[in-house]
Amino acid sequence: MNLEESDVFKEELEKKNRSQKGVLISIVFCGFLVVLLFILLRIVIYQDSVTAKLYLDDKQISIPDNFYIVKDDDIYFNLKQFGALLGYNYTKGVYGEYNENPDSGYLQNDFEILAVTAGANKFTKYIQIASGTKIDKMEIKSKNANNYSESFHIEKPVIYENDTLYVSKDYIPTMFNVQIGLEEYRTRIYSLNYMIEMAKNVVSKAGYFEMSGNYENLRAIASGFIVVGDSKDAKTASSNYGVINLKANTVISTKYEEITFVQNTEQFYVTTSDGRVGILDKEAGNVIAPSDKFEEISLLDQENKIYLVRKGKEYGVVNGTGKILIYPEKDRIGLDITKFASENIESNAILFNKCIPVEKDGKYGLYDLNGDVVLDCVYDGFGYVSPEKASSGNEESVLLIPSFVGINGIVVNYNDMYGIYDVNVGLTVPTVFEKIYSRTKNGEITYYVQYNGEEMNLADYLRTSNLNTVDEEGRLLSDLQATDQSQTNDSGTVVEEQPSGESTELPVEGETVETQADEATEVTE
Repeated sequence: MNLEESDVFKEELEKKNRSQKGVLISIVFCGFLVVLLFILLRIVIYQDSVTAKLYLDDKQISIPDNFYIVKDDDIYFNLKQFGALLGYNYTKGVYGEYNENPDSGYLQNDFEILAVTAGANKFTKYIQIASGTKIDKMEIKSKNANNYSESFHIEKPVIYENDTLYVSKDYIPTMFNVQIGLEEYRTRIYSLNYMIEMAKNVVSKAGYFEMSGNYENLRAIASGFIVVGDSKDAKTASSNYGVINLKANTVISTKYEEITFVQNTEQFYVTTSDGRVGILDKEAGNVIAPSDKFEEISLLDQENKIYLVRKGKEYGVVNGTGKILIYPEKDRIGLDITKFASENIESNAILFNKCIPVEKDGKYGLYDLNGDVVLDCVYDGFGYVSPEKASSGNEESVLLIPSFVGINGIVVNYNDMYGIYDVNVGLTVPTVFEKIYSRTKNGEITYYVQYNGEEMNLADYLRTSNLNTVDEEGRLLSDLQATDQSQTNDSGTVVEEQPSGESTELPVEGETVETQADEATEVTE
């Protein structure tokens, strides 16, 4: 081999080596790029997984400003913002009143109104359905008349913060008739319209004749239940109704003429073909077995699980086990409280969560929640109604005496004279007063009684007569320990200090009072 051939060989070898190195570098570089891209992809995936996202009916939507806050390890959603996502219009103030209270508000869509107040342990829903309203081509009707309402007890009150109302995630599904899934960084909301469409598919595949179009029953879908109708003759409009779950499993068999879902108790009111009515729970157990004792049943009080029943034109009360507390022999259960609007009375049927007012033949009485009579139906009415509010020093009508006055009291009327029934101890303030009313000055409410034309401060009268039984928080004084202001006499009896100053001569339980009270007691229903 000559020198020239040797040089060419070396050049070819070097060229080949350079080529191999280039390929190797390219492979290493490509590998590096792959690793880098993989790392970047993992970073992007991770960043995406820790980025909060909101989905409505499986479609991602932007998260509104101030959509939620965290309080006491719980998530509270912005009520106005959440409602807006579902088509609700928000109005500030107390529903049904002309005010602009910022800590109250109500939301309305085409079917119902949701009313809330900050700090309250309840919210209320009112059905308001316009004629011809439809969901997914299905015309929506209501079993109950418009403005039918249901109250819902909540353990965590609505929060008012930064001029905004917030509600715990626990109550969102019932408030807005939705299902909500909360994962870390993911919030998934399924609207009632979306769920109705899915429920239709379940009903069709399960072979049922129809799905109930009553709005009350459509709300059951948010709780996982579908009210269905089954008919032997598809040409007829009548069906026997039952309930299935979202997996098409039978919950209540299709043998009832009517079924109505009650959202605040998650129970089903049922009517049989022969007119018997009853209540079944969501596990299909009898709460109140269908019976011909009643013609109608409705919830009277959610917290105490007691129900109003009707037989003919008369009314009674049963508890959640079906026990009759008040036989359906009364003309009315509850009171007309429209004349006492200034008192913001929560229930017209349960006063102080202890007493049920009833009316029979134009006379009024009280039962306790065990069904025992605490006041016979001998009274002419409950509450004092001021006839001349404007010309009598802005006197307000009064039905209930609140705790800060010294008792939990109900104003009673007997022979156009007024007294107070203390729900803790009985009729303690005799029916000898011409008036029992209140006045508001500088935002403070003061209660008064009038005796022989003389006005007296009710709180002072109770203290002087030793008739106050509760403190300002409603706690029974008999259950509280003696305070530092109490003195112990020689016999060891605790005696409370009386207010200083001259005492005023006040009416006490004397002969006149005893005669009147005895007269009332002797009269029976």
